[in-house]
Amino acid sequence: MRHRVIAAFVFLLVPTIAFAAPRSEVYRHAKAGTALIMAVDDKTHSLSLGSGFFVDQNGLLITNAHVIEDSTRLIVYVRDRIVVQSPKVVAVDPDLDLAALSVPASDVEALALTSTTPEEGSDVIAVGYPRMTDILNMGFALHPTVLTGNVNGMVQGRSRTKQQLTSMIQTTGHINLGNSGGPLVDAESGEVTGMVVLSVPYLERARDKSGTPLGSVKMKSGIGYSIPATVIRQWMAANHLSAHPTVGSSRPSQGSTPSADRSFATGHLLQTIAMVLPKDEDLYNLAVNHYETALSLRPNDPQILRQLGIAYAALGRLDDAIKTMRLALHDDPVSPLVVYELGLASEAKGLPQEAVTTWEGFLLHTNPPGDSEGFNLKIRQALARLKPMSANAP
Repeated sequence: MRHRVIAAFVFLLVPTIAFAAPRSEVYRHAKAGTALIMAVDDKTHSLSLGSGFFVDQNGLLITNAHVIEDSTRLIVYVRDRIVVQSPKVVAVDPDLDLAALSVPASDVEALALTSTTPEEGSDVIAVGYPRMTDILNMGFALHPTVLTGNVNGMVQGRSRTKQQLTSMIQTTGHINLGNSGGPLVDAESGEVTGMVVLSVPYLERARDKSGTPLGSVKMKSGIGYSIPATVIRQWMAANHLSAHPTVGSSRPSQGSTPSADRSFATGHLLQTIAMVLPKDEDLYNLAVNHYETALSLRPNDPQILRQLGIAYAALGRLDDAIKTMRLALHDDPVSPLVVYELGLASEAKGLPQEAVTTWEGFLLHTNPPGDSEGFNLKIRQALARLKPMSANAP
């Protein structure tokens, strides 16, 4: 993920809403207001993971511009439980390295932006999703990480694209890839003092016992930089973006089965990574494990069944895939995605006529609605390809 210094101009807007709370509540609120962002580039089959945080209870999420640039689609994971696909990009400023997304999710907590620059020596926490792929590979469910640090003061730098003079918050504390776009939060007040944008690595020479150089290892310096909240507030005002943070320690509804939601979101993230990158059976298997956990907590959920069936098919478990996707269609018979994938699984199993029957029945009898990803068209194209062959099948 690319990190560049950005431009900023200190400006004061309306007062923020601060709340006095125990340290545990500051941590909980900061984590609840932070989301994971996956940016996928389908043209190059690449992806990046970054963080963002809500500044408005209506779903306004801000992040670094470099987190979402060069992507063909975005996926946001809210509170580790809600999967939001294709959020609207509201504003992007490459030079300031700021971007705003509109996320249609009701279960959000919004963080307050401070109206002053932080004091030197103040305790801060950086909240985000560093090294998320490593964590997921170890089988953990999706969760944010809090990193502690201290404000070193304001420093002068250069902007990202125009190379103009700018002020940044320098902090000490280990910030990693994936923290980009996440909030830098005052550990006492719970207000956001900045947005994490850059950590500084360095090369350390490695030597053997005799002192002979073996090579260089990239290390973390423990120095990071953040965009001041005052700059974010000015940028939001210039783009007519409003901020309405969550007041006090209100807790959004957790839903009836939050563990199932978290397992589903984790499986979805793993499956998406596996689909974008060269096929990785380990990632698919991990996704299946999380989906199966979610299904055990919420049986017959069509959304879980749909994704689980697709993951089974990717692993070549065609009998499981066909059975699971049929169960999904029982409660969601007009899902073009499931119908399309079910037909492909039948074809892969050597049952072309069954695939044709599935697709034709869907098009003829369900009056399928339009779909944003074009699966109705894919079904028609698959029928045109497969129908002549199925007619000649013994």
